[in-house]
Amino acid sequence: MNYAYLTNEAVNELLKFKIYYCKTNNTFLFNNKWINEIDEYYYAEKIDNIKKLLHQQLINGLKHAEYLQNLLDLIETKIDQLDKYKFYSFEFFKLYSKKIKTLDSYNTKPSSNIELFEKFKTDSSSINTAESDLFNFLNFKSPNKNFFATELDFEKGIMLHVLSLHSEVLANLHGFIYSIHMNAEFIDFKNLRYEDIEHFYTAQKKDQPCHFNLDKKSIAYLFRVLIEENIIVFNESDINKNVLEMKTFVQNNFTYLNDQKEHIPIKNFNREYSEMKSREEDPVKKQMKTNEFLLNLFEKRKNELIKIENKNS
Repeated sequence: MNYAYLTNEAVNELLKFKIYYCKTNNTFLFNNKWINEIDEYYYAEKIDNIKKLLHQQLINGLKHAEYLQNLLDLIETKIDQLDKYKFYSFEFFKLYSKKIKTLDSYNTKPSSNIELFEKFKTDSSSINTAESDLFNFLNFKSPNKNFFATELDFEKGIMLHVLSLHSEVLANLHGFIYSIHMNAEFIDFKNLRYEDIEHFYTAQKKDQPCHFNLDKKSIAYLFRVLIEENIIVFNESDINKNVLEMKTFVQNNFTYLNDQKEHIPIKNFNREYSEMKSREEDPVKKQMKTNEFLLNLFEKRKNELIKIENKNS
C-alpha cells in the first residue's frame, strides 16, 4: 500500500478549504459543513487518521527526513496563505471576497444562530456554557460588540472563529511533524510504535517550564516584537519556518498568567500571535498597553543605571 500517497492525500484534504455564503439561510458553510456545526472536536478524526497513516509511512518508507520536510512545507504554505488573507481579522472578508462562493440554497438547513446571537448580546461573559470558547473569541474581536450590529455580522464572527480553529489545527499538526523531523536521525523507524510518535511531540515540553507573569496576549506581542526585530531567531533561512518554530517553542516551554493569577501551560499560541497582528481597535489597544508596560520597565532600569553612572563619575 502506498502510505506516502495516502498520507499526502489526507494532509492535503485537511489543508484545503472552501467557503460558501448561503443567502437563504444568511450564514456560511466551511467545506460543505455549516459553521455552527464545527468545534474543536471536528478535526479529531481527521488528525488521528493522518497520524496513523504517517506512522505506517514511517515504518515502510525511506528518506524520512526529506519526506517529513515536504509535509512541513505543505503545511507552512497553507498557514502563510491564511495569514496573508488576515484570517484573524474582519479584513478577511474583503481580502477573500472573490473566493467566497454565494449559494441561493443548500440541500440541508442549518440550525439557527438567532438565539445564540441574542444570548451573546445579553450575556457573553459566562464561562460555564458550551459556547464559552466562541464567546471569548468574539468578545476579543469586539469588546463593545460594535462589530456585531446585525445577524450577518455575528455569522462572520463565527466564520472567523472556525478559521481560527482551522489555523490552530494546522499549527499543532506542524509542531507534531516537526518534532519527529527533529529526531529523525535518532529514530529506528522500522521498529517505531504508534505511541512513540506522540512521545516525540510531548517530550519536547519541559517538565518545569518557565513561567511568564503576563497574560497570553502580552506574551504573543512580546514574541512578535522579538521575532520581527530579529532579536531572537529560530530559523535564519526561512521567515515562515522562523515564526512557526517560535510558536512551537513557546508552547513547549512557557506558561502564562490567567485571570485567576494561576500559571497555565500555553496552548494554541497561534491564535493569540495572529490576533496581535490585527489592526483592529482592541488588539491595537492591547499592543499599546503591553508596549507601555515594557517601555516603562526599561525606562525605570535606564534611570537606575544613570544614577549609578552619576554616582561613579
